[in-house]
Amino acid sequence: MLRLTILLLFGVFHCSMARHLQFQLSGYECFYEEIEEKAECSLEFAPITGNDPKIDVTLEDPNGEILYKADKKDYDLHKFTAKINGTYRVCFSNVFDFSIGENLVYFDFVTGKDTSFDTGAAPTDKALTQLETSLSTIHENMNLVERYQNYHRLREANGRLAADHLNHRVQWWSIGQSVIVVAVGMTQVFVLRRFFTVGKQDL
Repeated sequence: MLRLTILLLFGVFHCSMARHLQFQLSGYECFYEEIEEKAECSLEFAPITGNDPKIDVTLEDPNGEILYKADKKDYDLHKFTAKINGTYRVCFSNVFDFSIGENLVYFDFVTGKDTSFDTGAAPTDKALTQLETSLSTIHENMNLVERYQNYHRLREANGRLAADHLNHRVQWWSIGQSVIVVAVGMTQVFVLRRFFTVGKQDL
């Protein structure tokens, strides 16, 4: 029974494949993934940094048919079911109006089937059925937790970068104000000294 449990766990946690990447996008870049027919897939992406945190995304099947297309998106989650076997392509671009930006982009591409709980056991095996149900529930909850973690990780990264950018601007603004205050003070001292300075020709 213990061996069967281990095999079931192996089947649950290896029935899907996930690709989590962060990459620097400065132009046009594509990624490729081998996907089996009827596999449940999801594509999640978000630009984290950049002057214009928006990108174009295109998802194509092996025949070149466009399954998903987004223009100037800052975040999205797209789910689909693969209709054919083959190499699927997802492309990212931040080229807008003959200008090329630079973004740090996060994307999560999950492929796989969540229905591999068939172990060949008899339907009357109640204990095995309960075990399969428990493993399926755990697997679904772990996927949900992972999605929430990815979402909040992106939000935290955006917030941290925005705070760092604001702190940088505040620092330079404070330095500029300090320079102005020192310059005004030195000018006032110089002018006052001239008022109270008596030249030899005035004696």
